Amino acid sequence: MRQSWVMITIAMVATTVFATTAIAIASPQTFTLIEVSLPKNDRPLGDFSFDRPPMPGDRFATTNALYRANGTKRGARVGRAQVMHTFVTGFGRNFSHNATVLFVAQLYLPGGTLLLEGYGQVSPDGPSRITFPVIGGTGIYANARGSMNFRNLGESTRRLEIHLVP
Repeated sequence: MRQSWVMITIAMVATTVFATTAIAIASPQTFTLIEVSLPKNDRPLGDFSFDRPPMPGDRFATTNALYRANGTKRGARVGRAQVMHTFVTGFGRNFSHNATVLFVAQLYLPGGTLLLEGYGQVSPDGPSRITFPVIGGTGIYANARGSMNFRNLGESTRRLEIHLVP
């Protein structure tokens, strides 16, 4: 009896793995999300604590809410973004120039996740427009590649236009 349950479980897991792979994106897709910063979501890492301008090697992580886009307004919440920011160059002692930042982001969406990674030039007021490559995903996005156009809409809101190809 126990062997039967083990075989059924193995068959179910194999079917799930095959089904997940089989439903990965098969044609190009484009969709737009609105990303909103959550309160107190910047978490410094290492010895960086936001008590000075960031320098090369300083890092912090954020978790932000993701919503369906309705123009530049947000619709229903659909997930979250976890982003790691690593400074390659800093803003200078008085926030006098742009910094180069390596961004690594995981977008948690219905049906799977997307992984993005890239460098961006950021002004002391924050990034305004950056394009990042999509380098992979899980679930229905398992074979995804493409790009994401990031545009700042205000102090805590961004528009993410995602273009995927299989």
